[in-house]
Amino acid sequence: MFRLTWQELKFRRNAIIGWGLGLCFFPIVYIGIYPSVADQMAGLADLEIYKAMGMSLGTFGDWVGSILLIFMPLIASVYGIINGTGTLAGEEEDGRLEMVVALPLPRWQIVTAKAIALALSSIIIFVIVSTVSVIVFQAIESQIETEMVGMDIFTAVLAVWPLVFAMGMLSMFLAAFCASRRIAVMISATILVVSYFGRNLANSTTALEPFEPLFLFTYLDATGRAVLEGQQAGDTLVLMGIGLVAFVLALFFFQRRNLTVGAWPWQRAKVA
Repeated sequence: MFRLTWQELKFRRNAIIGWGLGLCFFPIVYIGIYPSVADQMAGLADLEIYKAMGMSLGTFGDWVGSILLIFMPLIASVYGIINGTGTLAGEEEDGRLEMVVALPLPRWQIVTAKAIALALSSIIIFVIVSTVSVIVFQAIESQIETEMVGMDIFTAVLAVWPLVFAMGMLSMFLAAFCASRRIAVMISATILVVSYFGRNLANSTTALEPFEPLFLFTYLDATGRAVLEGQQAGDTLVLMGIGLVAFVLALFFFQRRNLTVGAWPWQRAKVA
């Protein structure tokens, strides 16, 4: 299984580099320009449109939280969806999964190796972005007033990884459960979009408050306090728990999956 995991990481090498460098756009641009826009952003902090998007712009910590801890995991979750659905359903449609299943490995080890590779690749991406964020922060530190240090930003960026992990595992489960990758992508994308906007709307309307625990972004603190103090341990455990449950479901349904037939798990091939 170790060799398969290593091979899966090698397959993801270009994606790791591309997504890692692409996500560095956020710290390079938005942290880098903060000294020149700080006064303007403070004046816009009370606008309703920013509140609806879950953004707070009053201080540098709030600015970092609103950009790095909201939009970056939102975009990184797209990587989780692409990777998670492409790992099983995508490889099945491309004709590669049959060769993998033909290896002398039980199916649970195949799914586990792919899940580990997905988790490690996303962690590496976040390490790249965290490192670049610290470098940019150190470049502008003398131009702003803040209690933060470089390590605060490094750990704050890494701390949002559990949300991407949960989204990736949910996508992998849907790839094992759904009849095709297209359906799995549609459901995964719906979960991501509804989680983001649902959480923000639940903060502004009482009608959605009972459903707030169902939104993944409910368990992500994007305030300046989270940058300084870190995410709540309970929220992190919920996201990790969701990811682990989704992984177990992926194992269960992949064991029942009939490859190459594009069938749902409750369907069985019929003898003519």
